[in-house]
Amino acid sequence: MVDFDREVDVLVVGTGAAGFATALGAVDDGLSVLMVESTAKWGGNSAKSGGGMWLPNNPLMRADRVADSREEALAYLEATVGTEGRASSRERKEAFVDGVADFVDTARKHGMTFVRAPEYADYYPERPGGKIGRGIEHTPYDVRKIGAWWKTSQAPAAMPVLTDDVWLLGRAWSTPSGFRRGAKLVLRALGGILTGRKLAGIGAGLTASFLRAVVIDNKAELWLNSPLEDLIVRDGHVVGARIGHEGRTLAIRARRGVMLAGGGFDANKQWRRRYHGIDGNPSGAPGNLGRPIEIAMAAGAAVELMDDAWWGASVAPTSVTEPSFIVGERSFPYTVIVDAKETASPTSPSPTSTSATTCSNTTGTAPTG
Repeated sequence: MVDFDREVDVLVVGTGAAGFATALGAVDDGLSVLMVESTAKWGGNSAKSGGGMWLPNNPLMRADRVADSREEALAYLEATVGTEGRASSRERKEAFVDGVADFVDTARKHGMTFVRAPEYADYYPERPGGKIGRGIEHTPYDVRKIGAWWKTSQAPAAMPVLTDDVWLLGRAWSTPSGFRRGAKLVLRALGGILTGRKLAGIGAGLTASFLRAVVIDNKAELWLNSPLEDLIVRDGHVVGARIGHEGRTLAIRARRGVMLAGGGFDANKQWRRRYHGIDGNPSGAPGNLGRPIEIAMAAGAAVELMDDAWWGASVAPTSVTEPSFIVGERSFPYTVIVDAKETASPTSPSPTSTSATTCSNTTGTAPTG
């Protein structure tokens, strides 16, 4: 028999977008929530990301009268994802597509404001059901609204940039359309400064708004430096977890469930070698060591797609810089990316030879970008 130190309705392990979305749904139902983060910074890879969310047939598209449908979204998922085990079953695809409107409406109910990225294409728009403009993102958010929490965000900086800005900003001095987009960004930033706001876009703004809605407005608890140590299982059911917190191990009972949203294992070199066959230089959150996955596996959880990831090129770190993820550089006109190697590595996930590879394990839900 376990003597529990605390009881909550829902325990959420991890503070990225997947964890916050779970917590938001729980507090919207009037449930008590405790979120735990293993590191001193919350937000995970989501806070460092582009913050875009691929949400087909979403309410913003319908409001703009942009054609999309459940059938087209499912056709696209079948054409691109296929069925690679239970993680990508037809039932899960349908649950995802059918849950889009509820997520968007719930988030907006709690003060989150979204905008479409009308120029952001599906990754494979030429496939059946593919489209341009399904992505949505949070509008640039004033991080002053979360007070001291901003100091512990995993986000690298507060910039009022949107995902549709990125592909044109690199052409700000070479094309009229790029110059106009650059001017809009400058005016957006100046507008924030003149009105006393500190605006953050992309993943930084998304996670900051999530924190305000979940932790500040709805009084969910968030513990930093509080790693998951073990799951508490009774009669084959997870009923809670042991969490390291302030020098102690606390047994937390979760009356309604435990959500493991602790990220992938991009910072775990041993696992990258085991499952991906590479070392790489990941650009993600350093706390993504795969510990929640390891603990779940020890409790009997099934895992899939451990050999896959969301791949992208990055520049290896130097003595004074961290790994740098290459995003806009890949789309600049007349650009060729090279490194010191004569040929691409045979284990590389793409034919492009680059100096390093970053990966984010895709065992959970996360924003694109």
